[in-house]
Parts: sequence; structure tokens; C-alpha cells
Amino acid sequence: MAAKGQGLHEVRTRVICHLPVNTGQEEKAFFKVLSYLRGLKDQGLGVGGWTTSALRPAAFHGWWWSEDRQEWVRDDLVLCFVDYRLAFDAPVLSERVAELKRTIRKWYRLHRSSQEEVWVVAYQVIRQD
Repeated sequence: MAAKGQGLHEVRTRVICHLPVNTGQEEKAFFKVLSYLRGLKDQGLGVGGWTTSALRPAAFHGWWWSEDRQEWVRDDLVLCFVDYRLAFDAPVLSERVAELKRTIRKWYRLHRSSQEEVWVVAYQVIRQD
């Protein structure tokens, strides 16, 4: 790693998860996702924490068209930001983001969420030291 104060930077990938919290069951799924994130600390991915928006009341709201219900659905959302110390083009990154999305979908499904999709989006980040 670069010495402090020399204007160098770290390349990371920021993953943003849009986590629905419309019901008590979805809140339980949300907390299971946070437990999963705690477990990433020792996996060599450079994940040392995450940031979330407010849970109560939810700071974000989204609307999406449900093909199943044929109507617009409103969601209360918590945004969760996770920085991986992996370059955006690292071969392992897609695998790890896919694993995160599978984990989120699993917990929401187990807690009987009606979500048809959960967004997990990755962006390249360059952080200045």
C-alpha cells in the first residue's frame, strides 16, 4: 500500500444494494444481510464495513412496475454501500457481487418478501489517500 500523504490512491469497487424494508419480515431479511456483510471482513476482499441509509423511517422510496400484479408498487428502501478492495475489472468481482445478490434474494425469499427483484449495482471508485 502507498505511503500516506503522497497523493496516491486506492482503487475499489462500491456495491450499492437497494434493500426493501416494507414489512417486519423484510426488516428481518435486511438484518440477515448485514450479518452476511460482517462475515466478509476476513475473506480477503478488503471489506471492512458498510454504510446504510436510515431504516426508520426509510430514507428512500422507489416505485417499480410489477408484471405479476400489473400495477406500480411503492417500496421503502434502505441503501447499503459496501466497498470491496477489488478493481472493477478483477475476475473475482463479478462472482462476489453475484454471491451478494444471491444471499440477499435468499434472505428476502426466506422471510416471505413479495419482491420480484432486488437491485445490486457495482461502480468503480478511486479513493484518494
